Amino acid sequence: MNKNTRNGLLALGLAAAAAWYKMTPEQKSNVKAKVSDLGNKVKDGLANLKKQASPNNLQSAS
Repeated sequence: MNKNTRNGLLALGLAAAAAWYKMTPEQKSNVKAKVSDLGNKVKDGLANLKKQASPNNLQSAS
């Protein structure tokens, strides 16, 4: 990772932390709910991918 990328990510992280501390409790719970929902969708998608890529499914597809 080059220096500009690292510094950019650091600045983004600091900005996110500053924004988090300025949020009201209602806004924080809204963000937490959205992040949790996104995490669940990603987990479900990965589970479906693993299920589709199982050896049994690969053999029946050919």
